[in-house]
Amino acid sequence: MSNIQQATNELHRCFQLFNNHFFGGSLPEPAITIQTKGKRNAFGWCSTVEYWRNQDNTIRKYEINLTAEHIDRDVTDIMKTLLHEMVHLYNAIQKVKDCSRNGTFHNKKFKLAAERFGFYYDEPPSKKYGWSNPKLKPEVVKLIQSFKVDDGAFKIARSVPENAKKKSNSFKMECPKCGIKLRASKPGIIVICKSCEIELIEY
Repeated sequence: MSNIQQATNELHRCFQLFNNHFFGGSLPEPAITIQTKGKRNAFGWCSTVEYWRNQDNTIRKYEINLTAEHIDRDVTDIMKTLLHEMVHLYNAIQKVKDCSRNGTFHNKKFKLAAERFGFYYDEPPSKKYGWSNPKLKPEVVKLIQSFKVDDGAFKIARSVPENAKKKSNSFKMECPKCGIKLRASKPGIIVICKSCEIELIEY
């Protein structure tokens, strides 16, 4: 029977396999989580700062999350999402800003890195999301098959009860550096923290 620990273990194992194959093992191991997507319309995300830290700040980790509502997809699709977020992690470490519009619009810098690390594009960018939907190269699909991913670890996903109470139309935003928070009534807006000169993120 599948459980969340099994899924997390497989994600960490495949992260290391991708890391060795594409990045020469250079990517630092992130905290890999499975959390609800909330108001986001995404299969996953990668933080641009090291959210996870110990109390004396000697251990710092970026976060890669795969959304709990979509963790029961086909294994190849799950691995595609993981590799996609690893491209974001690579850019974050290189101090390359590959997204705008509160992290939803993937720019040409993301496209260049994605094409370098196992993806290709066969259609123009989305006006709303940019170069956000690359496809896996055939050789990467074969690589994933060689991982022998335990698909039994990805049989359950988070579901929302049909009678769940409708949430507020307001959106919470937070500066990832100083932690200042605010509420907005419109999704997808760009707000810059004046003190940190960094975009606030929705949460």
